[in-house]
Amino acid sequence: MALPRLRAVLRDGRDAARVLRGALRHEVEIVALEAAPAEAGQHLLELEIPGEDPILLLADPAGREEAGGFPLHVRPVTRPQMAAILALVERLDEPSKTVPPSGDDPAAVPFDLETDGTIVDPMSLVPGAVSEMPVALRFGAIASVAPVSLPPSSEPPLSVAPISSSVPQSAAPYTPSRSGPVARPEGGSDLTGRLIAGKYRIESTIGSGAAAAVFRATHEDLKRPVAVKILHAQNRGEMQFVRRFTAEARAASKLEHLNVTRVIDFGQEKDGLLYLVMELLMGQSLEAILASEGKLRPRKALELAMQVCSALAFAHDEGIFHRDIKPENIVLIPHRDDDGNPYDLVKVCDFGLAKLRDPDPDQGELTLGGMLCGSPAYMSPEQARGESLDARTDLYSLGVTLFECLTGAFPHAAESLAELFVKKTLEPPRRPSELLPDIDPVVEDVVMKAIATDPVRRHANARVLREELRTALASLDEISGEDDREGTIIAG
Repeated sequence: MALPRLRAVLRDGRDAARVLRGALRHEVEIVALEAAPAEAGQHLLELEIPGEDPILLLADPAGREEAGGFPLHVRPVTRPQMAAILALVERLDEPSKTVPPSGDDPAAVPFDLETDGTIVDPMSLVPGAVSEMPVALRFGAIASVAPVSLPPSSEPPLSVAPISSSVPQSAAPYTPSRSGPVARPEGGSDLTGRLIAGKYRIESTIGSGAAAAVFRATHEDLKRPVAVKILHAQNRGEMQFVRRFTAEARAASKLEHLNVTRVIDFGQEKDGLLYLVMELLMGQSLEAILASEGKLRPRKALELAMQVCSALAFAHDEGIFHRDIKPENIVLIPHRDDDGNPYDLVKVCDFGLAKLRDPDPDQGELTLGGMLCGSPAYMSPEQARGESLDARTDLYSLGVTLFECLTGAFPHAAESLAELFVKKTLEPPRRPSELLPDIDPVVEDVVMKAIATDPVRRHANARVLREELRTALASLDEISGEDDREGTIIAG
């Protein structure tokens, strides 16, 4: 659903500069509108300023009409837009030159890069900025997937070898890369055979990222295979890397759930080596399955999404938001139920970007305002804007994942990362039926609600989404008249 629009014509330059400065500070400003807001909630405000291109802002009605207009809580659509707004303020309000910096002014917050996840320098997305290519780094994924046999035409699971996100430089529609350069494990050959914590013997490398490497190991006493994630030696002196690595361990350790990768151990060796021990997952990532097999049958897609909902509901109850739900971080494990029937068990991996609702005071704040963390194609609009997040950002990312599973495409098609962010925040997503005409309407409605631009319009929580997925499954059964579960069970 598109955001309702408001329009204002600001003929006085100083008045326009006032509204724009308020947007940079996320403040309430009085704006003379052509028509009153028809409803509460998030709107798209179009500012017409003589001699300038129209400016689009996000606006929420903040009260009744006053002298001079309507009170609106205004803010930029995206963080990268701030540079253009600042330049316009300079032209409109010459005496002030620039927006006075203050501790609460978002414009005064430096655009720092995070040290993990997919990080985008917002300023690099602004036309005319020094760099046209957004800076993107990749933190080693927590996913502990062991190599599996795939058809020759397929690619290995990305959770086996985390990759760098990139921005396509061609005119092809923007899609997340499914292959790319892999960081070489720092000292990987030296670690083979090493005994960690006196009981985990390193056997081989599973994969590596910019910050850490994941190894296959064996618990010497239990003779049990495990995965050991080790922070690269060159990153141990960087406090942000160490804090994030530790926060990841603490977040994941809170999640003892069937559908979440289990953390077994965490610690630091005398030589400074930081390690995280996890269960070794003998399966395939959903990304690898989509790459090799294409889109899924609706029933299987919904059933897998329900299991992800179970994991998210548990994590959210613990005050943990994943913030990077995507096919790469969803692993399918061949399993059997209590009656011996085979099914695909879903494991949600990689809590390296997880955000605790009540952070550990010893760790400090690991995410500064305005940082963009996560994988762009699956990132929620509020995440793209650098706003504070809640559980609904994970529901959006799961909705995009479900959209991809059903259609083989994404809700927004774009030719660049900047265009993708703008479309996510300004344009309604495509309906699955545009790509899959015979999709069940009930299924489509669930997906569209999950990927609503305004988080208020999404499902209230993961349990509500799971219940609607269950209803959609029942609708599929009524249409087909039979139960074609293909070896997958419904979670929850």
